[in-house]
Amino acid sequence: VFLTRAQTPFPAPRAMATRTAARRNFARKYEQHLADMCPETHPIQVDEQITAKIDELKSAEEHIESATRAAEFLYRRAHASHLRSEENKRQIRSEGAIPYLCELLNAKFRDARYQACSALSELAFRDERNSLLIVSVPGSLDSILQLMVSSDMQEDAALVLSNCAAFSEDAVATMLEHPGLVAALKVVATSAEPDAKGIAIGAINCLSRFSFATEALIAENVVGEALMPVLAACGEEEELDGVALRAAMAVANLTGLTRECFASSAQYTAAVATAVQILEGALAGRSWRGIAFTAYSILFPLRNLAAKRDNREALVACGLLELATQVMRGWREVGHNAEETLGLAVEVCALLSEECGWQQRLRDAGAIPLLHTVHARSTAEPAQAAARAGQLVEVLEQGHVAVFMGQHRRLGADSPLALLDDHCSALVLAFTLGGRAAPPL
Repeated sequence: VFLTRAQTPFPAPRAMATRTAARRNFARKYEQHLADMCPETHPIQVDEQITAKIDELKSAEEHIESATRAAEFLYRRAHASHLRSEENKRQIRSEGAIPYLCELLNAKFRDARYQACSALSELAFRDERNSLLIVSVPGSLDSILQLMVSSDMQEDAALVLSNCAAFSEDAVATMLEHPGLVAALKVVATSAEPDAKGIAIGAINCLSRFSFATEALIAENVVGEALMPVLAACGEEEELDGVALRAAMAVANLTGLTRECFASSAQYTAAVATAVQILEGALAGRSWRGIAFTAYSILFPLRNLAAKRDNREALVACGLLELATQVMRGWREVGHNAEETLGLAVEVCALLSEECGWQQRLRDAGAIPLLHTVHARSTAEPAQAAARAGQLVEVLEQGHVAVFMGQHRRLGADSPLALLDDHCSALVLAFTLGGRAAPPL
């Protein structure tokens, strides 16, 4: 959907010119004060080619073609597939490129705007500092939203917002202060072409993980007008597509996802199974349909699903308990939001431990020694996760224990002793241990 300027909450040309001047002033100050805004923890190994391209980028007013090529070069160097991606992003940030890329979003030439969007979205990907800086540049959000709702670059502009929201809580807070941002995302999520629609719903899903964003999203009725129609249109496939899955996760975060949100039980089952499958892939370092979910981003809605009792049986059946235990075992390696991810894993195990059979699955997965480790904080686990782990391990260690072979659920499966009820078993135990009276019938 393309909206005219009169229909969109964006500034008039004169105001845009004022913001452009502010952006240039910010760029000058940015280079002087970057060390205070985003201090580097270790020296940067400088790539002279990147430095040269940033110099070209800064001359966009006189040489737009070379600035466009420079933006494309920076995109390639920042891309996750590049061996020095993380180091390159640090250099690009420290040498002051981000404000000039934001300035390029307003270029007259489409290719310049496109390359600027590509570079910014890649710089934001899994980089908290870059994400915050992008949305903090004066006028950057105006420029991104203008492209998102009134140009043929909706997908590219929305991806910048989505990546910034995915990896920085402070960036989300800044984005939500901007008037019209949530409304613009909803417009694209409901009316755009499929690819742009998917990115916008992905951005809404990222925003939905923050409690302070919930009010703004609900006020715009994104659940009823943008997310639920996607779920209603799901087919009967065994696996949800990327758009439907992210819509389902956002609903889980905002209002709670239940079987009633889908047209059929098969769609509900597919949603739960797909989400658990993606968590398994994220822990193994695999992307899903080209989407690089972090363990945190998928475990967050799974925790919200587990909070509703009606969802628990389906989650356990899909293997979520075992995967949550796996997270506890290797939480330091999950990357983004590692401590928060550990807390989510412990909480999932606690929510899914109400049934005796489910408790046994946790024991079989090796959860008890892991929970003891978390509770002891022997490797600096966060305090909240440690406290919850202590509560859970107490529950698990109170479970029934086999006192003779016939009670063992595997070794005694064919034993006649397995047929004894609790009272008869207590009589045998009391006689064997010599003394204590059996409980009355």
